[in-house]
Amino acid sequence: MKINYTWKHMDRSIPAEEYSDEKIDRVSKFLHKIVSCDISFEMIHGEVHANMNLHGDGSFFNAHNTNKDIYACIDGLEDKIQAQVSKHHDKMSKH
Repeated sequence: MKINYTWKHMDRSIPAEEYSDEKIDRVSKFLHKIVSCDISFEMIHGEVHANMNLHGDGSFFNAHNTNKDIYACIDGLEDKIQAQVSKHHDKMSKH
C-alpha cells in the first residue's frame, strides 16, 4: 500500500512520514485490505492541521486533527481513524 503525503506551507519531514507509517500499520490490523491512504499536513497560524483519508474494505474513513506539534497531531489522527475502523470491524464481524 502506498501512502500519499501532501505538505502545504511547511517543509517535508521524513521522520514524520515514517511515524505516520507506523501508526497506519497499527490501524491496518482491523482491515483486510487498505486500498489507498492520503495524509495532508498544512500549517495555519502556527498550528499543524492534518487530514487523513483511508479507503479499505469497501469503506472510506476520514479524520482531521489540529495541534501545534506534528507528532501529537498524527497521534490524534490515529485515535480517530482507529475508532472508526474498529466500529466498522465490529459491525462487519456481527454479520
